[in-house]
Amino acid sequence: MDYKIIKTTASVWTAIKAAHDDLIVFGSYSAPSGDSFGDPSKGKMFTSLGFKNGDWPIIQAETTWDIDHSDPCKRPNEKHEYWLCIPSKCDEC
Repeated sequence: MDYKIIKTTASVWTAIKAAHDDLIVFGSYSAPSGDSFGDPSKGKMFTSLGFKNGDWPIIQAETTWDIDHSDPCKRPNEKHEYWLCIPSKCDEC
């Protein structure tokens, strides 16, 4: 089994987190000074959450923004994206 992601809304992400205080971090990536794996002119924060004994996360979120070198605390053009992680059958299984 593997999973695919389906875009969702902030309200769905918030409702799932509120209903399940037992979610744990499955993965995270922090690049507030520039994304070295993508666009170095953009800051990026990524988190995926799932259940402790789960095989994959159930939700993911990502925030990106332009880096303002004159004021690193600002986040111009900040964008938030949210996804549900849905199990999908492995073609090789």
